[in-house]
Amino acid sequence: MLPPSFFWLIMSPKQAAQILVEATIVMHQSGVPLMRRVVPDSADADITLWEHYPENDAVSPHTQSRYFYHCHPVEERGEDEHGHFHLFLPKSAMPHPRRARLGPIGRRARSQKPQVVHIAALSITPAGLPLSLFTVNRWVTNEWLYPHGDIMSALAGFDLADAPGDPLVNRWLTAMVHLCAPLIDSLLAERDAKLAAHGWDGEDHAFEILSSATVDIQELVDGALDR
Repeated sequence: MLPPSFFWLIMSPKQAAQILVEATIVMHQSGVPLMRRVVPDSADADITLWEHYPENDAVSPHTQSRYFYHCHPVEERGEDEHGHFHLFLPKSAMPHPRRARLGPIGRRARSQKPQVVHIAALSITPAGLPLSLFTVNRWVTNEWLYPHGDIMSALAGFDLADAPGDPLVNRWLTAMVHLCAPLIDSLLAERDAKLAAHGWDGEDHAFEILSSATVDIQELVDGALDR
């Protein structure tokens, strides 16, 4: 049985893999894949491009971990991508709040909520399976940009268990982030290196995706369960 909640659990790779596998099996048996539990229960033609699903994001009231799903126009999607989840921690979770490299532009923008830190985005296939993880420039999500080490220090607190919406989606995404922690670490380090090479200019619209990697879910699960 999937645990009803795992707030602030330091989730091991094995625990993450087990939760991910169980949630995936339940979704497969029900015939409703991952993203269909977030977007309208209708044809793709009824999905509004760029719209956040759910409308105001899914946010844990305890941890303030957050996600939304959206779809780009077909010509702007990765190959075999239906859409992707953007995954966030709150600014308040950062171990050194004053170490932000960049923040929302302007005094008024800096005081606006939500104050978020982007972890990564997770591309999903039309079958509801993970395809790739990628990081983006600061302007894409209007985030507070922190060094990758600070984000990784806070990643153990990423938990969507009590967020509104489908509990299976919340558990699946939480487990996926914990299982992919080493890959996320590598992608964020690559992101930082590219930003540093450009003087930490997070507003340059010529740079959108800063790092990416294919996700082999079977390899990740097998590796974690064999430990």
